[in-house]
Amino acid sequence: MDKSSEVKLLESIDTKLGALVAIHTHRLLIDDPDLAKPRPRSIDKLLHDVGLSQSEIAQVLGKSPQAVSQALGREKK
Repeated sequence: MDKSSEVKLLESIDTKLGALVAIHTHRLLIDDPDLAKPRPRSIDKLLHDVGLSQSEIAQVLGKSPQAVSQALGREKK
């Protein structure tokens, strides 16, 4: 494996770990009654914010890329 392939693999792992941490943290914030409620966010937006591409989000969630694009578009409004 060459150096650039290793870097891409490590960046991919880092992004996926970031997504897991973001999802877990979001769930903890929602479940803790002593904390202020976080603003509602779709899972699509949460994953996009940590760096997953729309095609990666679609694959992870079992959606079409168009469905992910629509969900992200609704979040911008």
